Formats: sequence, structure tokens, C-alpha cells
Amino acid sequence: MKNYTEVRIWLENFIPLVYGKEQLGLKKIENLLEKLGNPEKQFKSIHVAGTSGKGSTCFYISQLLMEKGYKVGLHLSPHLVYVGERMQILDNRKQETGNRKQKEHYDIPVKRFVGLVNEIKPVVDDIATNQPQFLPSYFEILVALSFLYFAKQKVDFAVVEVGLGGRLDATNVLLPKISVITNIGLDHTEILGDTVEKIAKEKAGIIKNNVPIVTGATGNALKVIEKVAKSKCAQLIKLDTQNNLLMPKTDLFGYVNEPYYTLRSASSSFVSKNQNLALLTVLALGIKLNNKIVDRVMNSGYIGRFEQISDRVVVDGAHNADKMRSLIEFVRNSKLETRNSKITLVLAFKTGKNWKEMVDILFKNLPIKSAVATQYFASTDMGKGSAVGAEEIRDYVAKVSSVQCKVISNSQEAVFEAVNSTVILNKKEILRSAQNDKGEGVQNDKLVLVTGSLYLVGEARTLWYLPEF
Repeated sequence: MKNYTEVRIWLENFIPLVYGKEQLGLKKIENLLEKLGNPEKQFKSIHVAGTSGKGSTCFYISQLLMEKGYKVGLHLSPHLVYVGERMQILDNRKQETGNRKQKEHYDIPVKRFVGLVNEIKPVVDDIATNQPQFLPSYFEILVALSFLYFAKQKVDFAVVEVGLGGRLDATNVLLPKISVITNIGLDHTEILGDTVEKIAKEKAGIIKNNVPIVTGATGNALKVIEKVAKSKCAQLIKLDTQNNLLMPKTDLFGYVNEPYYTLRSASSSFVSKNQNLALLTVLALGIKLNNKIVDRVMNSGYIGRFEQISDRVVVDGAHNADKMRSLIEFVRNSKLETRNSKITLVLAFKTGKNWKEMVDILFKNLPIKSAVATQYFASTDMGKGSAVGAEEIRDYVAKVSSVQCKVISNSQEAVFEAVNSTVILNKKEILRSAQNDKGEGVQNDKLVLVTGSLYLVGEARTLWYLPEF
């Protein structure tokens, strides 16, 4: 395959038409990795599961490690625009090139990604011919590609986000140095179970014998995790026992010799919890931190999550009720709501999600002036054509609110229209503003909020940031 387009088309042939629990399991990924020389055994790893906040927690862990001088592999899913976003190398070590110092921190370059896929393709083709029962899925191939890339790059640590659940997820072939479960909520109930306890049991499947586990889970979900951790002799470090002022009085004390940094403010915000989980994880590895490093990392933003992409446009990939509540908290705490008495929503959702509950939460808690219902056309790990129809969203909005809701099926056109109706500029000026100066200096009294799906956010961000390919 010669270019990224050919690679993407080949990969998407492995997306299942229908995705269910029967697609999960470790036999296919174990077979593929064995044929590749078991790259997952060639680096130390940190494994992160949870209902919400997995990606941002991975991001902050990898940033902290990079700032301490480690070369870090970061595996995330899904991607927003470029498939190679799923496999990143973060390397803050200074390298001399002539008189110029370089700093690496990037997604896998497109050419390298194409080369890596060409390397794995003959292996997958051989499986298709001789072991069709072990033919890997799109997600499993991408997990194997990440592990192969990290092994080739000789990373010190790989921070790996679980795709779905934990116990049967393709990433669960790892034997990590530490595991993390961010929280437990009702999501993917058709696959993981219809109660918090059942979902917690699936997530707790990443806990390994004698491997420490850090968690932000509470209530009945925490009880399940405690039981599994005890059965595996895994040290359990719980976020809800951490004292923000007196860190020595914690589950961590006695495991880490001394507190190197007190937890961030006692804020209960979603972002702070994920940051604190990342901090606890690195401390539990016995890695010393200082305030300067922690402040620098924690003040960095994570794309697609609570991202104020221009002066009056926020994009956030909230795709369940808990994440939607966190988005509302962010809007309020950042004073965006008080600065903007009118909010225009751009909404798209994935089928199978409790999207109606998300709509209810938004309209009950924010001053919505108008809305645009749309849908994404990206292929997902779990199937193609997975977006809820824009008309269906519009019809439900009409049931729960008197707010006018337009239907614009193309997500980029939907965002364009929302921004255009929010500021007094012509379309050419809006596009130029978005692409060149990110909207700086645009004067208006409204906020455009793009949310409901990471796939929507990925398509919307291309109005501001064009991919390399």
C-alpha cells in the first residue's frame, strides 16, 4: 500500500458489520502478537480502564512521565481524525541536530504508519488464509500496530487505554507495572452488563496478580474492585481516600516512601479527578515529581475534551450522561455560561448510547437558545453507519424543548452554520477566522457547543486543524 488512503481502506475492511460480546476475547490478538514476536512483552506498561476519563488520564500520565525524561508510548482510542493518533511517542529528551535542539511529541508520522501497516499486512493475510477463525478485527490490528511501534521505538513506558470493558479487551494481553480504573458507570450495557456491578467486574478484569491498582471508583463498583484486588493480592490505591491537604494519610502512604506532591485542589471536577488519578499512578510507580512539573502538565489541555477551540466555540466528546454532566460543570466553572447568555448546540450521537438522557441533561442545565442536529459519517471500531439520524435527534429535541432545532446532516456544515449564526460575519470571514486565527478577536455574545460524540468532534475539528494527509 502506497499511501494513507489505501491503508485506511484496508484497515476498515476489518470493521465488523455487527458488534457484540462475541467479538470480544483475547485469542485473536494473542495469535497475531505471537506471529509478530510478542512486542507487548518488550516494554513496561500502564493499563487504564474505566467508563469515563480513560483518555485524559492516559494523557496526563504520559505527560508526567515524559516530563521526567522517559520515552513514552501512548495508545488511545478512538482517534479523532487520523488513525495514527492512536499510537503516539512522547519524548522530551533533548537531541542535538547541529546547533538545533529538538523536542519530539507527536502521533506516528503518516509515512511511518503506512510502513508499519505494510509490515503487518502479510501476517494478517496469512491468518485470513490459514487461520480464518483467528482473523483479527480492526481494533485488534490497531492494538497490535501500537505495540509493534512501541517495541521498535524502545519506549520506557507504554500508557495504554482499554477499548471496551477490560477483561476481554484486546489490550488485556499486557502484564503492566500498574493498572488504573478511572470510574464505573452505565455505558455499553448491551455488551458489558446492565448494572454497575456487572460492568465493574468486566473492568476489574484488567487487575493482575500482585500488580497495584489505582481507582477513582466509588460505591458498589468499588466494592467489586476491592474484592477482585484482594483475590489477586493487588495493592489497591483509592482516590476517594486521598486527603488533598495531608497526603501521607492515604492508602498510598506506606507504598510510596514519601509524598512528593499534594493532590490538586479539592475540586470535585471531572478534570481534577482524572489529573489526580494520573498523579497517584506515577507516584505509585515510585517516580518523584515536583510542583513545577506537575503544574506544567496539569495546565496542558487534552484535545477534544473541554476544548475551547476558538473564542466562542467549545468542542467536547461527551458520549454518556456522566461526561455530559462534567461538560456542564466545565461550562459553568469556566464562566463561559455567564459570559454567554445564549448557547447554540451542535449535536450528534452514536447508536446504542442513552443519547436522549444526554439531551435532557443539556436542556435542563444550560441556557440553550438554538440547536443543530447532525450526524457523523466516520467508521468506528464497532461498525459503520453507527450515528443516530439527525432527524431523530431533531424530533426528540422538539418533544423536550421549545428551542428551534435545525437538521444539517453534514457535521462540518452543521458547525459552520452554528458559528455563522452566532457571529456577524460572512462565511468567507468565518472560514478564514477558523482556519487562520482560531477565531481570536471575534466579537459575539453566544457560545457554540459541539458535543455528543468524539466522532463528531473529530469531523468538526477539521474546520480548524487540517490533518497532514
